[in-house]
Amino acid sequence: MNPAQARTAAVKQLKARGAKPRKGQLRLQVGDLFWYVDPRLSGGSLVIETGCWLPALGGEPEGGAVDCPLLFDWPAADPAVDADLLVDLVLGIDSVGALRQRLADLPGVLVDKALKEIL
Repeated sequence: MNPAQARTAAVKQLKARGAKPRKGQLRLQVGDLFWYVDPRLSGGSLVIETGCWLPALGGEPEGGAVDCPLLFDWPAADPAVDADLLVDLVLGIDSVGALRQRLADLPGVLVDKALKEIL
């Protein structure tokens, strides 16, 4: 599968699992949290750039996942399977308390100062 096909497969699976377009980005609402997901190529491999935003932090991210106060890349060697695994993970994180408890489950996660204060 070429990179464009892999990205298309990941997007299709994310939409099948409930990700909805919002301002040109795919987003999943899970409880109080909004998860932005953006399949993209990184160093020749497909990753799903994943960001988390909550309304308490103000201004909705305009640039999608990369503008979120929490950001990580989810490897997607098998686009459909790995998209499913990511959705399964974020569906279990529906509140700030759950996010605090599951932070270690997010690979290479980056959290900005404002969200750290809430966590």
